[in-house]
Amino acid sequence: MNKRNLSLAAAIGVFAVAAAVYLMEDGGRTSGKPPKDQPAPSSAQADPASPAQSAKAPVILNVQANTTAVDLYAKFELKLELEADYTNPYDPNQIDLSMELTSPSGKKWKVNGFYDGTGFAWKIRFSPDETGKWSYRLHAASSGTESSGPEGSFEAIPSSNRGWIQLSQANKRFLEYRDGSTFYGIGVAYPWGITDVNLDKIAEHGGNLITYWNGNYDSSGNGGGDDQLQSATFGVEKIDPLKALRIDDLIESFEQRGLHMNFVIWPHDSLADTLDGWPAAWKKSGYAAIGEAKDFFTSEDMWTHQEHLYRYIIARWGYSSAIGIWDLVCEINGTDGWVHGSTADTDAWTTKVHDYFKEHDPYGHPTMGSMAGSRQDYWDFGYRTLDLADRENYYNLNYKAYAQDIRKRWDSYEKPLIIGETGNVTDTLKYHQAIWVSFANGLASSPIWWDFGQVSDEMFMQMKHFASFAAQIDFREKRVPVNGGDSEDGEAQAWAMQGERHSYGWLLAEKDGAGGKSVTLPDWPDGAYALSWYDTWSGKQLGESSAEASGGKLVLTAPASSQADLAFTIKRN
Repeated sequence: MNKRNLSLAAAIGVFAVAAAVYLMEDGGRTSGKPPKDQPAPSSAQADPASPAQSAKAPVILNVQANTTAVDLYAKFELKLELEADYTNPYDPNQIDLSMELTSPSGKKWKVNGFYDGTGFAWKIRFSPDETGKWSYRLHAASSGTESSGPEGSFEAIPSSNRGWIQLSQANKRFLEYRDGSTFYGIGVAYPWGITDVNLDKIAEHGGNLITYWNGNYDSSGNGGGDDQLQSATFGVEKIDPLKALRIDDLIESFEQRGLHMNFVIWPHDSLADTLDGWPAAWKKSGYAAIGEAKDFFTSEDMWTHQEHLYRYIIARWGYSSAIGIWDLVCEINGTDGWVHGSTADTDAWTTKVHDYFKEHDPYGHPTMGSMAGSRQDYWDFGYRTLDLADRENYYNLNYKAYAQDIRKRWDSYEKPLIIGETGNVTDTLKYHQAIWVSFANGLASSPIWWDFGQVSDEMFMQMKHFASFAAQIDFREKRVPVNGGDSEDGEAQAWAMQGERHSYGWLLAEKDGAGGKSVTLPDWPDGAYALSWYDTWSGKQLGESSAEASGGKLVLTAPASSQADLAFTIKRN
């Protein structure tokens, strides 16, 4: 990345430092230094010093804060050293570091610390959501002993940052920022190979939600992207330091541009080993050393290490407003555990991971997960359980298929609906129609196109026009979908999201252009309305008109235009 992107030589140097973490001996006792080079026992087998061994309480040393005045929703970070008894700094059963905070209003927070892995440093990260003076106190526990202190404080000052994305408190169907302002996702999948130049391009065209994988294909950045966080090199007992540093870099770049990451924790290939027709990367995972891919969802030993991973992810990156969504699993039916196991097992695992993040993530990032995008891949349990209902679509890119899928889920689940993957073609018309019909049927984000390399410059311009229109809408207002279409030639139709005061929608004519076409929207409250029209292809406003709803019907007549489709807003007078 342009601020912290390491050269190959630097990356090798970081790797050497990380490797040294496990090579420098200190008699099993550390003082801001790495532990012994020895296979760490599993958490269930860890044997910390017993009271009979007169273990000393951990000591927190050399605490350094990155600032004493932090912007609202920005990073407050402490670096420190620990003198304590442990052999594996990534195992919270051996060494547990945390910080308790009190907000200016008196609210209590608790966040965990983490071992950085590249510089012999422990860190704690936090972002404040209130302006004013925050106070904090550190805690550490190891070998059956614990200690508290030191204490400190910092000042949170106003900023333009709106905070983390969360489920809307006003409208269950959509998302909002922590400050209560509305959020609508403009998405694209960019699962690996991310560069600052391309992030600039996405941001400049209105994009704000980007899918990234904790996977094995990211050759950009500091050299760690080709590994998982629990890689085959470092095993499940530790966190791969270069992968973690790569995510640090990405978080920083996302923050600089106001972008949000849909962070895929388990891509399907990371949990696949023996499936025909599916990519397999199980052997690149640290879990491969302790069992088979088919047992991932049910193994208690593997769950112990998963808990440590999730705790680490929240501690290191949960603070950031650049984290948008925890995507727990991408295409669960492309995993050995799904194919060779039982639905009851995958359901239980999905619930357990979701519950873990709901209980331990103090910032409230929403969760989602998916099945693959074939017609039969409809994951009712996942849609009911996770915060967002994400259905992929690779089976039919016609606008009617998007509308039908969204309406089915709208009637079944009162939560934000997402199409987390779709496309995989460079086709401006299909992309254009997909984003607009999905928008007009109540999707909480534009369909997330797979992937960045399939989005042409023309498609990016359509993204920009779409984002400009979506920015006019307050998604906190509750709305219901209304579909209609009875133009004189029978070749125009419209979809609308009807609100009590403000509504919006999209009109499409199959031929001869939308100009002059009239479409009737049913189930519309009688009264006078003001209409505003928008050219979806050029991004230009086309003026205003008025209409009168009578007998439960509202007739929309499009202004003169040669375009096949137009967007509109409807305001009740």
